[in-house]
Amino acid sequence: MDLIMKLAALGDSIIKGVLFTQEENGHGHYSLSDHNIADRVADSLHCEVVNLGKMGCTIEAGERILERHMNSLDGTKYVLMCYGGNDSDYDWKAIANYPDGEHHPKTPLHIFEKTYARVINKVREMGYTPLIMSLPPMDAQRYFDFFTSTFTKEQKANVMKWLKGSIETIWAGHELYNNAVKRVADATNSMLVDITTTLGNGKSYLCADGIHPNLAGQSKIASIILRNT
Repeated sequence: MDLIMKLAALGDSIIKGVLFTQEENGHGHYSLSDHNIADRVADSLHCEVVNLGKMGCTIEAGERILERHMNSLDGTKYVLMCYGGNDSDYDWKAIANYPDGEHHPKTPLHIFEKTYARVINKVREMGYTPLIMSLPPMDAQRYFDFFTSTFTKEQKANVMKWLKGSIETIWAGHELYNNAVKRVADATNSMLVDITTTLGNGKSYLCADGIHPNLAGQSKIASIILRNT
C-alpha cells in the first residue's frame, strides 16, 4: 500500500470494534476495543483514521452516514468497508413469537447488493479507493445461544421450527450475504479483502456471541487487510 495520510472506515460493529464478553453469571456486555481493526491498520501505515462504523449498521444506514460525513473524508485515499452482517440478520424475537409468519432479513438481498454497489461507486466518485471486506465467519450455535438467552423454552422451540430444525440455517443466510459482498466487489471492480477464507472456521477468533471478532480476531483481520492491499 502506498504512503497515505488518512484511512477511512465505513461499516457496522466489526469496523467499530465492538466486543462481547460473557460473564460467569450467564449475562454478558458489550464494550469497544481501544485498538480496533481500522486503528491497527492505520497505525501500521502511520496515518490518521476516520472511523464511521456504527453498531447495528445496515448498508442503507451506511449510505446515509457517508452522505452526512463526506467532508470528514477529505484527504483520504482508501475507504475500508464492511457491511452485510446486520443486513442478513432477522428480528428473532418476532420469529420466536410468530414462527408461522412471514419474516425477511433486515435488508432484502437484492436491495443490499444494489445499495452496496451504489455506495461503493459514490466512494469512488469522491476520488477514494474502496477496500471491500468479506464477512468474518460466524459460529451459528454460539449466536443462537446468544440471541435466545432470554427466550422461553417455547420461544426457542418456535425459532428452531422456523429454522426447520437446523441451526446451520443461520450460517447459510450469513453465507448468502457474504457471497453477495463478493459479487458486488467484482461487479464494481473493487478490491476484495477476503477475511472469511483466511480465518477459516474462525471460532477461536470470535467473541462468545459467535459473531463479533475478539481481540485476536481484530488483530488477525488487520493483518489480512495489510497483507492483501
